[in-house]
Amino acid sequence: MGLVLLGVAFTTEAAPSSNVAYRRIDVQDAATGELFPVALWYPTRAASAPLFLTGTLSGCRLPAMLCRLIAFEMQVANNAPPADGKFGLIVISHGAGGTFLNHRDLAMALASHGYVVAAPTHPRGKDNDISGVGVWVGRPTQVSRVIDAVLGDAELGSHIQRERIGVVGHSNGGYTALAVAGAKPSPAASIAHCRQHPDDSKFCSYGGAAAREATRKVGDIPDVRDPRVRAIVLMAPNAAPFTDAALAQVTVPVRVYGAERDDLTLVRYHAERLAKALPPETEYVLVKRAGHFSFIARFPGVLKLVGGEAAQDPEGFDRDAMHEVMNSEIVDFFDRKLPSGQTR
Repeated sequence: MGLVLLGVAFTTEAAPSSNVAYRRIDVQDAATGELFPVALWYPTRAASAPLFLTGTLSGCRLPAMLCRLIAFEMQVANNAPPADGKFGLIVISHGAGGTFLNHRDLAMALASHGYVVAAPTHPRGKDNDISGVGVWVGRPTQVSRVIDAVLGDAELGSHIQRERIGVVGHSNGGYTALAVAGAKPSPAASIAHCRQHPDDSKFCSYGGAAAREATRKVGDIPDVRDPRVRAIVLMAPNAAPFTDAALAQVTVPVRVYGAERDDLTLVRYHAERLAKALPPETEYVLVKRAGHFSFIARFPGVLKLVGGEAAQDPEGFDRDAMHEVMNSEIVDFFDRKLPSGQTR
């Protein structure tokens, strides 16, 4: 395990090497038949322009000056064709209650450096994306369906290097990444965690009695590993559903980010525990002064006021500056662990 403390000595991200295109597709959930939206970012030669998406994932039709206050802005070439060449594929899985826009800055950093990025908005399901079969089984299966969809996409499929597929996950998305990487989840492990660690009270009470009851009803979880996934990045991950024996089954490269002031997935029980239980080559970064939601891209003006704790950071923490460093590090991690032309 390598430990790095990411503090205030922020540096500047390298200049993008490519313009970024954006488009949206819909993918069908294999279990429910429900369609869920997936955002795609990828390299292009087309010129970019501001694109504003609202919290409902639709376009903002107001003047740009107003859209900047109430919508998420991206500098992209909307629905443009991909650039020539071969690219890795990274799937980004958001945390409970999030959308495909949660990590749009990371998606654009990866796409500008030669990756196709696919980010689903996971279906909420009856348990609100916190617990239950829809999370434990549904989320990893949805990631696999997203990979299927991109590999089969008429415009992008032929550009993907199938040995260069990775997953990034935040919070419950971290659970999702671990599951597709080969760690078999167990509801019993999650229940035991909360019995053994009453000080992890916010995590264990999250979602209320309904979430706890949904966990108890899950039963045995089938194998949801996807062998196409060759590397993962975890940000403030939910590690409770995994025993140490399950985590030992992960053989792909892993980079873990913990937040020093995370009060939802306490570092000692989640990120730090993973850094110790996963293979010794695992890379671990503890981000000083960061909170659980500091890994989400910043909210625009008005939405920051109504975005609740997801839009807030511990006092004095600079979310934008941290993202500049972290996004560059994640690009570097995948470049190192999923090198172009690898044969394994």
